[in-house]
Amino acid sequence: MCGILGIYNLQLKEIFYQQNFESALLTMVHRGPDGHRITVFDREVILGHVRLSIIDLSEDNAQPFQADNRYWIVYNGEIYNYLELKTELIAAGYIFRTSGDTEVVLRAYQHWGDACVTKFNGMWAFVIYDKADKKMFCSRDRFGIKPFYYAIVNGQFIFSSEIKGIISYFPQLKIPNYNIIANYCRMSIGAQTSQTWFENIFRLEPAFNMFIDCNGIRKCRYWDYPCKVDNQITLNAAIEKYRQILTDSIKLRMRSDVPVGFTLSSGIDSSSIVCLLNGQFGGNKNTYTAAFPNLPFHRLEKQNFREDILINESELVKGLTDKLDLTAHIIDIKYDNYTDDLRKIIRFLESGHGSPAIFPLSQILKVASRDVKVVLEGQGADELLGGYINELFLIYILELIGKFRLLTVFHEFKAFARIYSLKTAFMLYIRQSNLNFIKRLYYKLSGIETFYTGKLKNYTEIRDYPIEPFGFDNRLNEHLYKAHTGGLVSLLHYGDAISMRNSIESRQPFLDYRLVEFVFTLPSRFKLHNGKGKYLHRLAMQGIVPDYIINNPIKLGFDSPLSEMFVREDENSPKNILLSDKCIERGLFSRHALLKAFKEQKSGTKNHSRYLFRMLSVELWFREFIDNN
Repeated sequence: MCGILGIYNLQLKEIFYQQNFESALLTMVHRGPDGHRITVFDREVILGHVRLSIIDLSEDNAQPFQADNRYWIVYNGEIYNYLELKTELIAAGYIFRTSGDTEVVLRAYQHWGDACVTKFNGMWAFVIYDKADKKMFCSRDRFGIKPFYYAIVNGQFIFSSEIKGIISYFPQLKIPNYNIIANYCRMSIGAQTSQTWFENIFRLEPAFNMFIDCNGIRKCRYWDYPCKVDNQITLNAAIEKYRQILTDSIKLRMRSDVPVGFTLSSGIDSSSIVCLLNGQFGGNKNTYTAAFPNLPFHRLEKQNFREDILINESELVKGLTDKLDLTAHIIDIKYDNYTDDLRKIIRFLESGHGSPAIFPLSQILKVASRDVKVVLEGQGADELLGGYINELFLIYILELIGKFRLLTVFHEFKAFARIYSLKTAFMLYIRQSNLNFIKRLYYKLSGIETFYTGKLKNYTEIRDYPIEPFGFDNRLNEHLYKAHTGGLVSLLHYGDAISMRNSIESRQPFLDYRLVEFVFTLPSRFKLHNGKGKYLHRLAMQGIVPDYIINNPIKLGFDSPLSEMFVREDENSPKNILLSDKCIERGLFSRHALLKAFKEQKSGTKNHSRYLFRMLSVELWFREFIDNN
């Protein structure tokens, strides 16, 4: 897990400013505190790498790494099946001088060409430079776990793991992309789009390769989701195969030459990871959980649920870790310096983010970094298995109605309504319809549109998933595809940024491509059942995960009591930041609308916290990246 930076001279007209390049590389030293190196190839290419040593800690594995003095690689990520691929490559006649996965990636490219990425089980963003043919091959993993940014300036193609590296070398690129910011403010659009908050800096999309040579740049998609459901598979067969793939995925992701820990909530996803290891921790017994002892959640933050519920996961987590003989670190999340801490997080996100969970996760991983360099997380299970039941319920109901399964519809409604809010489910369904006129009508009637002025007033709407689904024969899978290629990519963005801020590698067993491919071939009834999501997973974990976790229908995760932050009145409070002359004079937000929102927030008549959070994030981003030179 590392940071990469490089420039390819498309026209051979420009020179490299190596001192500036090194300064740009070191803006990412948090991604690789264990060393850095730069290699220059005349006026053609310059490559840089900062290293976080996880597998094969020797200096022989440092990058840029070369094979046969022709192929050079800078690589960020982990290929978990590298040992199996190495065995295959040795049989094909390749000789290895290291024990890490970097050399495996490079030899795989030599052997299979750009098709090598279809062999990889892992997360990656890498660039391979062919010195003989003067061409560059770039790739990003299937789900967008690892970032890859790029821009073209004065005939030079520059790429980086973080935007900071690019704007450090080319500061003229610090131009706000007001359209993407406007979409973030309204719809929380994040890293699922190729656009960034900087107008001329872009992302390579997940599951894409990119090819660069003197003739220019081209991209192609190398992987996609299965579209056809296997209606012949039995539930028992699906359970057995699912459990086998997930168990193998977890064991592969435990491969490490440094200590491994686990982020743990009271939910079934992260609990399954530690339970499936079944004592095979290899000395890795640290778990990390958020607690909010002094900040109660506002009733409006629990609106997904029918009844008021207690959001306190620490007791459930402690019971599980005691049973498994794990060391539980329960971290009390502190909000004393909220705006200053959020500004620091945004420096690493390089944008705003729609999830307030960025705040507790940042504090959790800061504590974890004292003990471990790798954490396993449950990210990706909800988007794969239907965990966000309140978003999916009406989609599933419509699918059942289309199949004339009306009795099942009745039972599902009854089970769902015992726990969740039907009103919220209906509103989420309307929101996900992606009908622009409905969204704009909602913004207008709810008063949201009154917040925005100037360059945020008029905008072109961006979908919250990048590619329209095509060929799916299942309504629910079509929606899960949108979630997996949309919101999940945005969540993975903050997971990478915050873990790397703390020099920690984050691994996601539920994003093993074999598991994703298999689950997308399963019928809806294996995912949603009796008013609960993740039905297949719950069945597969019976006898492995405690029943009190399996049968808990409430979906929490690392939530955050956000409303409390926007009723504070101290000097550095979000209210004072947003109502400051500096913010208002930027011409993006209405002072009148903000005053009204803060008044309603304080009285408890209306909860604007999510929109206020986004606007605060925008203002802090401007102060960090545009105002701050």
